[in-house]
Amino acid sequence: MTRYGLGVVALLLLILGFMLPASHADATISQQTVKLFNGGRLRVDSTQNSIRKIVVQGNITAARISNNTIPAKNFSLSSSTTQFYTVYLWLSLPGSYVATISLDDPSGKNSSSLPSFYLSGGDLNLTIFASFEPAPTGQQGGSIGWNSFSEWMTQFSGAFPWWVKILYLALGLQFGLIGYRWIRFEDERRRIEKHLPPLDRGNKAYLWTDILFRALLTGFVLCIVVMIGEAIIVLVAQNLFFVTLSFVSLLDFFSLFFVAIIALLIYIGREAMDRFLDLKPLMED
Repeated sequence: MTRYGLGVVALLLLILGFMLPASHADATISQQTVKLFNGGRLRVDSTQNSIRKIVVQGNITAARISNNTIPAKNFSLSSSTTQFYTVYLWLSLPGSYVATISLDDPSGKNSSSLPSFYLSGGDLNLTIFASFEPAPTGQQGGSIGWNSFSEWMTQFSGAFPWWVKILYLALGLQFGLIGYRWIRFEDERRRIEKHLPPLDRGNKAYLWTDILFRALLTGFVLCIVVMIGEAIIVLVAQNLFFVTLSFVSLLDFFSLFFVAIIALLIYIGREAMDRFLDLKPLMED
């Protein structure tokens, strides 16, 4: 009985050894090569939350990848420059699902679909070689709409650090609230006392321009103070105390340059409104 029992156990182990590789071999493997124009979008859609893992190989900084939580039903990849990407997708689900690969043109209005995949259950290992190429002459760019503008604004805002956004948001709310109350109080006072004419739309536009300029100038000065302060602290710690501090980098010359240019343009606009349009309100002595 002992030899018989050992033989049965060995046979079961042998059967399991053959079954385990077979379970991995059941995965469906597919490779697709696609070509898109710059600004186009590659989409992979599934009827269920079957996308379990996503790996994108290529110039990630030039790509726009959908931020989907895993598991997900869809995935998208886009690039506005000439690039080549290799996308690895692992889809798995016990039940049935359908996976579809679609290509959108730069305008976002036309879409073409590749052959879909139907699985009654199991794994799908999908590899996509995506090549983004310049559009032919006369077709590049596509129509400009609200979606293109919103995508551009999202990418542009991503160039600013989070602390700069919070700083200017707080300053904008503060200066906006104070400016609104001040202009409203000044207008009502003029109407009641009748010493000076009430503020018209041109005068209010000038005052709001002045408030915006002051808010940008204040934020610019605060950014410089914060950046210089962090640099001084780091230098003192390294040279006097021989300590290396790992702060969040607050240096961002792009933010300073951008804000300085915008503030300069607003200042020029304010002076032009004063000198050429005579919109500056009369002040009491």
